[in-house]
Amino acid sequence: MMSRRKQALFYGLMALLTLAVIEGMAQAAYYIAFGEFNGGGPSRPATAGGAADELAAREEPGPMLHPYYGYYVRGRANPLNQLPPRREDGVVLIGLLGGSVATDVAPAFQSALDAWFRDNDLPLRPVVLNLAWSGIKQPQQVMKIANTLSIGGEYDIVVNLDGRNELVLAHENYFNHGLFPFYPFWWQNALSERPTDTQKLLAGRIYALRQREQRLDALAAAAPWRWSALYGIVNRYLRERAAAQILTLNYELAQVPPDEYRQQRYGPELATAFDGYELSRSAVRVWYRGSVILHDLSRTAGAEYYHLLQPNQYLPDSKPLTDQELAVAYDPEKLDVQAYRDGYPLFRRLGAELREQGINYHDLTQIFADRRETLYVDRCCHLNARGNELLAASMVQRLAPALRNRAALAGVKVAGSASAGNALYPAAEELSPVHAVNKLYFDVARGDDDGTLRYARDNCRPADTAAPFFVQITPVDAADLMPGAAEFGYNRAEFSFDRDGGVTDAAGRCVVEYQLPEYDIANVLTGQYHPETGQLLWRSRITFDFGFAVERTAAGALRYARDRCLPVHLATRFFLHITPTDAADLHPGRAEHGYNNDDFPGLSPAAGAIDAAGRCVVERALPDYDVASIGTGQYIPGGGGRLWETRLDFEQP
Repeated sequence: MMSRRKQALFYGLMALLTLAVIEGMAQAAYYIAFGEFNGGGPSRPATAGGAADELAAREEPGPMLHPYYGYYVRGRANPLNQLPPRREDGVVLIGLLGGSVATDVAPAFQSALDAWFRDNDLPLRPVVLNLAWSGIKQPQQVMKIANTLSIGGEYDIVVNLDGRNELVLAHENYFNHGLFPFYPFWWQNALSERPTDTQKLLAGRIYALRQREQRLDALAAAAPWRWSALYGIVNRYLRERAAAQILTLNYELAQVPPDEYRQQRYGPELATAFDGYELSRSAVRVWYRGSVILHDLSRTAGAEYYHLLQPNQYLPDSKPLTDQELAVAYDPEKLDVQAYRDGYPLFRRLGAELREQGINYHDLTQIFADRRETLYVDRCCHLNARGNELLAASMVQRLAPALRNRAALAGVKVAGSASAGNALYPAAEELSPVHAVNKLYFDVARGDDDGTLRYARDNCRPADTAAPFFVQITPVDAADLMPGAAEFGYNRAEFSFDRDGGVTDAAGRCVVEYQLPEYDIANVLTGQYHPETGQLLWRSRITFDFGFAVERTAAGALRYARDRCLPVHLATRFFLHITPTDAADLHPGRAEHGYNNDDFPGLSPAAGAIDAAGRCVVERALPDYDVASIGTGQYIPGGGGRLWETRLDFEQP
């Protein structure tokens, strides 16, 4: 009988023999199954490729989303980490807005400003805050200023150098990328870096399976499992199962439609398609409105605003191009060229309107007209060092009045400024931020006979009566526009307090009246400007009342009444938009509008609408169906908009 020790040894040897037989059989099976012997270590390389790897690759450098500005480009200072600028004594803070041309010119602009203050012997330090970056266009500039001001930022001067991006990138967005034209450029690419919910779910499952692969690899590489053919078979089975699942999930991931969140990426779909010219017109309108908003925001915050239209080599006669520029910086076949040809005349037309509104707008497109050296370096718009120096010098030249004003605010005397010690204009301590807002320095109202504008101000100062007045009169009928005024839509005149009969009484109250023309007037924009710098001091808009009192009679008709009928009421059609309570009562083809159109001609004495006293009354029958609301009024002749309008809402029993 064997001893316990011999018995244990026997069973141990049998177990080892059994394991060796099993391992031998497993090794044979492994060879038969996989065509190789298990040599230890991972049974196969990790699963490679697939849509999940492409998703992970999106973390490479590219545009980064910003909550207000659209995006910013990696490699630039992160605007999310920047505190809003604050004014400092002895410092003039100048915010520079725009795209890559503005970004490139910023260092030269800083140098030119330094030289200007040094040459004028002014102990102030200009600081350019570069708020521009590549691809920026309106309304992103508005967003930047609105955001920084709302969280406490301050500027002395805001400069917006733009034009090319507003026009060309709107075309790129719409025609090349199917993107809403007024979204930030590259917006669809910025969002494409962010996976959708479905993509994140599938990628997460793939990640978990790859983690399992790594754990199996670690076990296969560790003793004693690395030498076990049996474990190699189990490991191989588990890893190939995981690989098959990863392959399936990668396929599903690749099939996720890229437009799952199309509206967030591409913006709202337009009701009607743009052609090139219509898009240019809309883009220039966005540019124009953005400038007006920037002006108002800046002035409200006590800053002066300057809008500069940047030069571009594709504008006819804007620069004699050198052979080098023709080779590397000019391509007449570019799709952008037609946008330039359509859009820049519109820029100039609306730019003139910006100036008429008192905005410091300057067209810089001709600053290189006499320059014969090479300045442009690419087919877009960018300049070499010399070009940026010339552009910066031109910018500083336009800003000189504002720079002098800032020196005056700091108590520094400088020629041509409204500085302390000047008896005609306010001393520096009076030029508070409130002065920079569009405060009404005169109360303006219609005169007693309705034929004049009456300007009145208490506590009048010499500066108030010395500054010229301007009057921009928009006639009801475009035929009353003076020659050359048709493109602006208003007639302009100027007058002065002393020359045109202004009176100042013993209490210091000053009053002056301006005689209005005899034609019908829709509205008047009036104000004063600084006689030396041209800076707007204040402005006010007066809209003339051309409306009718409109009511529903007991008989169910609409009654229009006005005490004094004017010729414009005779020549102008009425519009009448009737919204039925039940959509079934809409006329054929009116469902998309939501109302029925029942326009009718203007009034006439023959129709009995005007009595001997000039009072005009007319009634218009309403339809038999229940009416929810009515919009009615008259159009300005010649397509100039609406003369007046009103709305009536009816409660149903």
